[in-house]
Amino acid sequence: MKRLFVIILFSLATTCYTQGLFEYFKLTADDDGPEKFDRISVDFNWDSWLGVKEEIKTGTVSIGLNAYWYKDMPFGKKSRVSLAIGLGIGSHNVHHNGEFISIDSAGVSYTGLYARSKESVWKKNKVTSNYIDIPLELRFRNMNIKSKKEGGKTKSFRFYPGFKFGLMVNNHVKWKDAKIKYKVYNIDNMLRYRYGMTLRIAFNKFAIHGFYSLTPLFAKEKGDQLYPISVGVSWIRF
Repeated sequence: MKRLFVIILFSLATTCYTQGLFEYFKLTADDDGPEKFDRISVDFNWDSWLGVKEEIKTGTVSIGLNAYWYKDMPFGKKSRVSLAIGLGIGSHNVHHNGEFISIDSAGVSYTGLYARSKESVWKKNKVTSNYIDIPLELRFRNMNIKSKKEGGKTKSFRFYPGFKFGLMVNNHVKWKDAKIKYKVYNIDNMLRYRYGMTLRIAFNKFAIHGFYSLTPLFAKEKGDQLYPISVGVSWIRF
């Protein structure tokens, strides 16, 4: 997954500095058309779950990453409201002090997050889930655009409520003790899709954002009902 992020970020950087591709994909605004904004977003998240048992603690440093490209569609030539649909990837990491255990009973599999025994000493313990996402945002913005004679700077405040749907690419748990590092893929009963509400509040190139999943991490009645949440900062351009 790290290689995939590197490839995507390299592609975005190449696009940003290649004017021909700008024109081909309409990444630059036409002189006689409405101005378009915020077509590239890189989000740095703090990830966690709602609904964990009292004895389970999630880590304070659980960092995830999203990278999205958006098609920004203003409602009119001078409109400050637009609709944006995007495509990208999201990777979420949650550090915790528990352990996922799958139990089969009467032909039914159930995956729970349980506290580890006090005898076990793990230096690192996290679960990672990676998605291909389709985000959708309704965008409201207050733009203050200066002319080239005034320095050509743009000051803006943006309020972007939205929604996103994602398909899981893979998932794994990773933990290590004093001697060995373990990595196990495909946790039993984890839901293969997700959807939920998003919000982005931006000023100029930076924003704070949040995501609340309306779907749990595990399928209903097949696992603990943990609801992923993310908050963080975004770098947005073009």
